[in-house]
Amino acid sequence: MALKPYKPAQSLPNMVRLNANESPYTLFDKNEDMALNMYPQAVPAKIRNAVADYLNLNVEKCVVTRGSTEAIDLLTRVFCRPKIDEVIIFPPTFEMYQVYASIQGAKIKSVPLLENENYALDISELKRQITPKSKLTFLTSPSSPIGHSFSKRTIFEVCKTLRSFGLLILDAAYIEFADKNYTSELLNEFDNIVVLRTLSKAFGLAGSRCGAMLSSKAICDLVMRVVPPYSFSVPAEQSVLRALSDKGIKNSKNNIKKIIEEREYLLAEFSKIDCIKKVFPSDANFILLRVEDADQFYQRAMDVKLLVRNVSYQPTLENCIRVTVGSREQNNLLIKAIG
Repeated sequence: MALKPYKPAQSLPNMVRLNANESPYTLFDKNEDMALNMYPQAVPAKIRNAVADYLNLNVEKCVVTRGSTEAIDLLTRVFCRPKIDEVIIFPPTFEMYQVYASIQGAKIKSVPLLENENYALDISELKRQITPKSKLTFLTSPSSPIGHSFSKRTIFEVCKTLRSFGLLILDAAYIEFADKNYTSELLNEFDNIVVLRTLSKAFGLAGSRCGAMLSSKAICDLVMRVVPPYSFSVPAEQSVLRALSDKGIKNSKNNIKKIIEEREYLLAEFSKIDCIKKVFPSDANFILLRVEDADQFYQRAMDVKLLVRNVSYQPTLENCIRVTVGSREQNNLLIKAIG
């Protein structure tokens, strides 16, 4: 609260900037795309407005970040005091929650998902574990690396449980591949919810590193205090704005449809292969498999120049492989290699 945000050099239309120690020269032709000798916007207002418009959200309730992983980092630094506060996770889950908590010196409390109940959330255990120092609780839906979604009832119950304590960080990186989205309802009903979104998956912009943090204006304002200036390069900004144009959104929806079709194709084909013992249902752009021998499965994919993810090191996921949904050609190559 006491932090005074950094004030970057002023930028005004039709004014020559001699206040930011930029070079007057460029290595490229002086055109809009490659004249990169000048800093981008200190705060990426164009991207923020475009993301807010796409999500049908007031811009004050949206913070754009370099991928949703930066939002995890920022939230942990803003709300967790080192060696005092804690984050709650539901393993098996995305590992970066633990990484950023460890960097900040925040304690990590685990409430494992219930393996024997299709990896349901253990609400009773959450209620036993939560304390006033539980500042952030990270829940991924659709989940990673499993791929299933939590019900609206479950997510709302977690929000209610945390109401007198801390924030629920709902990581919705894969939400475009699922058939249900409760973001608007959650943001309207609760003031202790943060929803994370990304353009890396459904929009195919992993190389541009653009994510978004959606929450109340009060929470967004706090996080904006620690967002570094000039965080988005000019080429990254241009790619995001193109992606969020009408044409870009239309192309994204077409690609999502194709990925879901390929996901259903893979789910059916994997169920026919003897070395695969379990095919987990998926609402994401990947499928989790339990196989006879994860190392052998991994090597068979490697032999045809395909990389899959061996997640056997995660709790309760012994001999499990996560496979990203590829093109039909890539998918058939994998099926042939392991079949």
